[in-house]
Amino acid sequence: MKMSKFTKITLVSVAALIIILAAAFTAIGIASYKPTVVFYNINEKTQKAILSEIQSMPVGRKGKNLKYNVTVLDSALPLSAQKKAFKGDLLFATMDYDVQDAAKSGKIKKMDINLLEGMPTTTRNNALIKNNKLCALPVLYDFYEIDVNQQAFNDSKIGKIADWNDFMSFLNKTAAKDFYPLAFSGGEPEELLNFIGCLTEALSGESALKTAEDKLYQAFKTQKENVLITALEELCKEDGALFKAVSAMRNIDTEKLCSNSSFSFTKDDTKFFIDNKLCNSVFLKLSDHRNISTKVINEYTSIYVPGNDDNGGRSFLAPTICAMPLKNNKSTNSTLKLLASSRQTSLSMKSTLAPAQASCGTPDKQADDVRFWLAASNGPVIPLSGAVPSAHMRKAAAEYIVNLIRF
Repeated sequence: MKMSKFTKITLVSVAALIIILAAAFTAIGIASYKPTVVFYNINEKTQKAILSEIQSMPVGRKGKNLKYNVTVLDSALPLSAQKKAFKGDLLFATMDYDVQDAAKSGKIKKMDINLLEGMPTTTRNNALIKNNKLCALPVLYDFYEIDVNQQAFNDSKIGKIADWNDFMSFLNKTAAKDFYPLAFSGGEPEELLNFIGCLTEALSGESALKTAEDKLYQAFKTQKENVLITALEELCKEDGALFKAVSAMRNIDTEKLCSNSSFSFTKDDTKFFIDNKLCNSVFLKLSDHRNISTKVINEYTSIYVPGNDDNGGRSFLAPTICAMPLKNNKSTNSTLKLLASSRQTSLSMKSTLAPAQASCGTPDKQADDVRFWLAASNGPVIPLSGAVPSAHMRKAAAEYIVNLIRF
């Protein structure tokens, strides 16, 4: 049956209209599309810094700035246990053992290894790589440090803090009745575990720390608290990887170099002690250091946790904030390239953390020192709490260690 000329024209017109409408809806969809950025175990200040940075980046041929939907995951649970974790476009997470496993899996899109160009050799050597592809891009470093009151140090006349024995001498010389020189947030399981981790690396070396972390993570994966405690019992025995660290903390407690309350302190309690000159040294993360007033913190000097001369090169505990693509598209790839290179200075300034790049601007001496210390060491390592990535299990581990130290 032959179609009339009118019918042909009508059909062509309808088809053209459908194509035009489809193109229009596609254009509207593209214009209104908002990618999703996912944050895991990253503090609010750093989240805002990262979001501000990526939303200011020109993306695509027209150089438009994208607006993002934001998903903030529960840091009390492991990344792999959260259904929303892998449904966005770009994931930013503080590296721990569970995140590391996820990054090696098919849930994260692998990246060009050339994104590591411009980063120190230690960063490149410690990068998470599989089949010559990058699994997680380091963009910022936090850092566990000790802050020492400069006036108290000068008055002590010990001259230097070159190793752990020097630090203990400083604490002993400055202790007095009702004055406990050292403060730390021992009531927060993550911080207590990481203090023990820092001491393990400092006094027993990186291999001991890695041994402890591997055993704890294997115990954690069983999700059985009794298995975790059994692992800790082995690690804290005289020949165990954590023994020297636990013994050092027991000495601090026995010699009354810290307040008994330090084992129940929150970060706010520790800050109160610093603000009111109730201590002269404090165990802090760089990001917590930033929450202390400039007037007060300027009286302190930041040092890395001093170790022993006989344990080889250092490998500092530095929480590493990494970027991981969940979708492989032009906008995500462009964002990652900028985060790895020209945006490092701006990101470091906004977050006040240390940049991953070897040479770029930093907010101040503290961030620059962190970058130097990491570059001059064997590289950053995952903090001890990263081997136990859930609030419930961390609490159980911290309580066991505190009881061992105090009782």
